[in-house]
Amino acid sequence: MTQYCVRVVALGAAVLMLASCARCARPERYGAATQPYGNWSYVYTPLDPFWWREPVNVAGARASAGTGTGASIAIVGTGVLAGHEDLLTVVSGESTCGPPSDTQDQNGHGTQMAGIAAGRDDPVATTRGVAPGAAIIPIKVDCVVVSAPALLKGVDAAIARTPDIILIAIGGYPSPPPDVFGGLLERVTNHREILFVVASAWDGTYYAFPEWTMKDNALLVAAMTWDADPGDRARIRKDTEIPYTARRGSIWAPGRGVGTAGIETDPGSAKHTQFSMHGTSPAAAIVAGCAALVKSKKKMDGKALKDALLASAEPQPGLGPAPNNKRLNCAKAIP
Repeated sequence: MTQYCVRVVALGAAVLMLASCARCARPERYGAATQPYGNWSYVYTPLDPFWWREPVNVAGARASAGTGTGASIAIVGTGVLAGHEDLLTVVSGESTCGPPSDTQDQNGHGTQMAGIAAGRDDPVATTRGVAPGAAIIPIKVDCVVVSAPALLKGVDAAIARTPDIILIAIGGYPSPPPDVFGGLLERVTNHREILFVVASAWDGTYYAFPEWTMKDNALLVAAMTWDADPGDRARIRKDTEIPYTARRGSIWAPGRGVGTAGIETDPGSAKHTQFSMHGTSPAAAIVAGCAALVKSKKKMDGKALKDALLASAEPQPGLGPAPNNKRLNCAKAIP
């Protein structure tokens, strides 16, 4: 299945888009070996849908912190599919792009992130959520398009529900009015009790990181993957981690072939199919789930949560020069 990348537009304004969005699926194809600090070369290297749990040590984190019960994550995006059998901790949220009570996910992206961050974790599920006990608060700002007013109102709606983490992963950011980046800066600055986890849509060079993503209580997430073996391009090398996209950030997490909850029904059953998610969105969902585990173990504000995740992250030479080459280690972040 190819993931649908929603266009982002402003009301009466041009679209501010980057060359690739945070939530577009990347097609796998054969290619040349990567260069140092280069991006994944699209070589087909099969991955188990839950391979991503190993490099960030979800098992070790869960052994120390349990399931994340008591923590909460607000997901700002396309909503979450109501009644999904693998999403058992979804609570009431809000829509700012349609009827306020309609947080139903028609796109799939929000449901997929919810499955990664806090989906059911057992052998018959489509998910292996990082923090399956954490509450998920769906905040729907994307009804096919994202407007600047809907996005800012959505973040306000998330803040009003006092979550521990706000997860933001949209394909691009709409142009003003109102000033989205200025508005997000104000909200992040004024709510230091919350950790804002952001899927990167910027490379840090041609597209500079917005100021709001660099605040003490905001964590910008980039996506990594295991590289292919140069001698056998169909094999992975667990000892070599490389960027999955050109997007960069403050911390890295797995972002290729991440198995999670889908919104389509399996024709052979009443259950929903699994979705394979790519990009910085699943990477950010993994970080958000880990933050929920940390928060459930020890009460911290947004800055302390960010500090704990960064201090325990592990430098990976293949992800670039220090200090921005640190990959999440969820187990080490648990106090």
